[in-house]
Amino acid sequence: MVDMVKKIHKKGADLLLPGEEVLGACVVTQVGQFKKSVAFGAIGGVVGAAVGSAIGGKADAPDEGTMAESFPTTKQAILAVTTQRWVLFEQGMASGGPKGIAAEWGHEQIRRLELEKAKLTSKVNVVFDDGSVAQVEAVKAAKPDRLVAAAQHLGG
Repeated sequence: MVDMVKKIHKKGADLLLPGEEVLGACVVTQVGQFKKSVAFGAIGGVVGAAVGSAIGGKADAPDEGTMAESFPTTKQAILAVTTQRWVLFEQGMASGGPKGIAAEWGHEQIRRLELEKAKLTSKVNVVFDDGSVAQVEAVKAAKPDRLVAAAQHLGG
């Protein structure tokens, strides 16, 4: 899997603040998207889409008015922690690199990340300061554990 920290510095340097360094990054998707993609690819067509939807699973929806509502989870993206903030980059489909910023938060706004590991993917729970949780999914090859370790160095 591509080192997303290097990719952000190379392809998305213009999206970073002056002096900002990326400490950890991981490609994330909507919960269940990986299974949907596999089913669609293996079976194909309308049947594959139906099977994928049935087995994909969903994230718990955040409560209204919480910080977790600020976390867009509808597209594949790159979640990164930097020396200055948390950033959710929009991911370009052609290059796989960052093409824009979907959302950002201060270090104090995200308390920690938690991983729920499974065979091929992990759910990444983004725990906000108000206790609300946004859930996304990362394939193991994307090394979400490295992002969690980088976040722990912040004291989260």
